[in-house]
Amino acid sequence: MLDKKHQEIMRKNSLFEGLSDKDFSKIIEKTKLCELETDELLFRQKQPAKDFFFLLSGRMKLSLLSFDGTEKVVDIINEGNTFAEAIMFKGILGYPVNATALAKAQVLRINAETYTSILHNSPETCIQVMGALSMRLHWLMNELDRLSLHNATYRLISYLLENIPEETIESTEVQLSIPKHVVASRISVTPETLSRTLKRLCQDELLEVHDSHIVLVNPVELRRMVSI
Repeated sequence: MLDKKHQEIMRKNSLFEGLSDKDFSKIIEKTKLCELETDELLFRQKQPAKDFFFLLSGRMKLSLLSFDGTEKVVDIINEGNTFAEAIMFKGILGYPVNATALAKAQVLRINAETYTSILHNSPETCIQVMGALSMRLHWLMNELDRLSLHNATYRLISYLLENIPEETIESTEVQLSIPKHVVASRISVTPETLSRTLKRLCQDELLEVHDSHIVLVNPVELRRMVSI
C-alpha cells in the first residue's frame, strides 16, 4: 500500500482528483512504487503494455529509436504528470516508446485495466479525463506545429522561453535540467545544429552560455523573434 504522502500527491492529478474515495482506493491497491536510477529504463518500446505511470519525483525521457538506431526524444515528463495513459483508450498491446529516467526518479505504476473499469461505471469521471487528455492533445498539436514549421533558432528560443514567466523583461538565467544532446533531440535538431544556434545567439548578444546555465540577456527581443 502506498503511503499517505504519495497518495496525496497522486490525488491532485487531473486523472485522479475526480474519483470517489472508494474508486481511488481500488486504484491504490493495484499501484506500485518504482525507484529508478539515472539512465535506468522503465519500459522498452513494444514491451507488453498493462500499466500507465505517474511521476512522483525526478524526470523521465520518452524516446523512439529509428531503424538506424538514432534516438528521437518525444517528450520530457516532469514530476506530477502521468504518461503512457493512451494505452487505456487505444487498445495498444505494446508501449510505443522507451521510457528512461534522466535523474533518480520515483514512479507509480498504475494498473490500466483497474482504471478503465472505473471509467466504465462513472460518466462524470470519463468527462473529466477527456478534458485532461484534450488539453494534452492541444499541447502536442502546438508542438507538432513548432517542430514542423519553424527553424532551429525558433525552436530553441521557444524551448528556452518556456522556462521563464511570460512577464519577464530583465535578463534572466535558465538552468538546463537535461543534457544539451537531449535538448537537441527534443527540439528535433542535431547536437551540432544546437551548438551553432547557441553560438549565433551569443554573438548577437541575446544569450550567454555557461555550461548548463543559459542567460537570456534580452527576453523581450527573444519573444519578438518567435512571434513574427
